[in-house]
Amino acid sequence: MRVNHHREIMSQQLTNKTVLNFLKEIFILAQSNLDSFYTDCIILTQPPDGAEVISLDNYLQPDRLLSQWQANDIYQKTQDIRIAASIWNKVYSWKTLPGVLALMTWAGVGLDAGLDNVSFVLEEGEPKALWFHDLSGTVIYPQRLPIPIPEDYSGKIVNSVEALHQIVFTSLFQRNLALMIDRVYILTKLSKKIMGGNAVNASEQQFAELKQRTNLEVVQTDYSILYEQPYSLVMPGRNPLYNLVRTEQLNEPGLPATTTVRLTCCLYSFIPPYDEKCPNCPLIESQERIALMKEEMVKID
Repeated sequence: MRVNHHREIMSQQLTNKTVLNFLKEIFILAQSNLDSFYTDCIILTQPPDGAEVISLDNYLQPDRLLSQWQANDIYQKTQDIRIAASIWNKVYSWKTLPGVLALMTWAGVGLDAGLDNVSFVLEEGEPKALWFHDLSGTVIYPQRLPIPIPEDYSGKIVNSVEALHQIVFTSLFQRNLALMIDRVYILTKLSKKIMGGNAVNASEQQFAELKQRTNLEVVQTDYSILYEQPYSLVMPGRNPLYNLVRTEQLNEPGLPATTTVRLTCCLYSFIPPYDEKCPNCPLIESQERIALMKEEMVKID
């Protein structure tokens, strides 16, 4: 029995190494083909010694969350725990969703982003990247891969887009985002629709960029499942990301013809002195939106 057990361990280690080596190869390609924003928020290997690392399970402990929000400048200014929690929730979504979804769409790679398999690497106490502890549960949909799959590849392969979506969305939304949203709601009563809006805000814009990098039909398939279907593989029951952005015509020289606008405000505009808003805020008129977009373009340049 012991010999067989030892063989199983050796075989598992070999599989993990094969998977890791191939995923590293895909990730290096992603780093040279995608915007660094999507790859900078993902770590596939052990973080360096001295890095500040916290498992998402620990990061989301109620006492820790409450003390983090109450110590925040936003709470000091507003005395409103919902506003502090919403801005925190935006950061959480920005660090959790884009990298996983970009790799799914661009490369057909399905990472396991369930709470028990990921940690945040922090920088000055703020989430900087998501570290995936165990890659053996990663699936690959070969039809989307930018490089051929090795003949001796021993990792998990799926043969349909539906299977890829099912695995990615189960870990990312059901076993991560939904649990976080429930916890924040219990602690603060912050609207779940606002948090759904924060998730869409953090992830939907990347699909416009991915159209330049991969097949248009692939991008549209993923976008539609995530944001345009009231019932989809994202979650059992009603899709919490459905219909939370609208398209607005801009008709302004130097800007895109259209932009997406949130249906829910993230509450940023309610932070005193009440003079800052996001360009995709639903509470502002077109002219103010255009002015904010131009300001942002100047900052980027």
